[in-house]
Amino acid sequence: MTEGLVVAVSGATGHIGGLLSRRLAAWPELGELRTLGRRPMPELSLPDRAGTPGRRPRSRRHVHLRADVGSDEARRFVSGCDLLYHLAAQVWVGSGRGGLERMRRVNVEGTASLAAVAGATVLASSVVVYGAWPDNPLPITEDWPARPNPECGYAVQKLQAERACAEVAPSWTAVSLPAVLGSHADARVLRALAGYRAVVPAMWGRSQALQWLHEEDAVEALVAAGAAVLAGGRAGSVVNVATTDWLGAADMASVTGGRLVVAPRRAVLAASELGRWARLSPFGADRAVLISGPLAVSVERAGVDLAWCPRRTSREVLAEALAGGWRQAPRNRSQAS
Repeated sequence: MTEGLVVAVSGATGHIGGLLSRRLAAWPELGELRTLGRRPMPELSLPDRAGTPGRRPRSRRHVHLRADVGSDEARRFVSGCDLLYHLAAQVWVGSGRGGLERMRRVNVEGTASLAAVAGATVLASSVVVYGAWPDNPLPITEDWPARPNPECGYAVQKLQAERACAEVAPSWTAVSLPAVLGSHADARVLRALAGYRAVVPAMWGRSQALQWLHEEDAVEALVAAGAAVLAGGRAGSVVNVATTDWLGAADMASVTGGRLVVAPRRAVLAASELGRWARLSPFGADRAVLISGPLAVSVERAGVDLAWCPRRTSREVLAEALAGGWRQAPRNRSQAS
């Protein structure tokens, strides 16, 4: 029998999942770490922890399964764990017909399948569930209604995933994250971000407010959320995790040095779709719509409930990402890591 907590991480071969898995290896309470992903993962070193006086050290282990998140194999692998960190998600709509439906099977059905068999679940959600709307407050609190922009299928499905957890998970909490950047981010994201050096788009009559969170801050927030849900705190709730500042279009231009270009909403969305079609960017109208209104969240609840606060500002994170360049970053090729 395993001594200590059995913790599972889905999406463990993705950007945040890999960092989180390595961070969890240092948890004193951890007995077994189960990682699930679409790609191979090197075995993590989990040194034995000292036991009670007169007893041998507690043995700890890491096991990895390479499987689809919605498979029966994945469900059996996660079943019975004390805590599931569910990070597996398909972020981009696949090409061809039925791409959105295939994405839904991963993001919604996969979430429900795993959350139902875990003792507790921490879902990595997104602030995009609130939607970018002109009447959004600044900042948005957890009490504000979720109204995802219909053009963003990922946002719609993240909200559905939250609701799936509420229906099937014995205990759960959702951590709403903004865009996360860092040296381990997908190269496609950082490449698209580099486009801001040339042009920073804005929509006529629409203000924008975006936050950029450093990957290390995101990982620490997830760790804190897991500890809280195991202790029974804030179970069945959403916690916003982001920076304390946010950037408007003019702020973005001041950081990137790009030219601020203001255009009608329809033109911005159309240009984004054209860029995706030409493979200049993974972003299309589904992400461009997120500058249709302010989309920055309050982190007051995270400070109170998780004792967490970010160490970097959005301005610092964006500047660091641009200075680091995208060519050195890894590419997460799998649709659902």
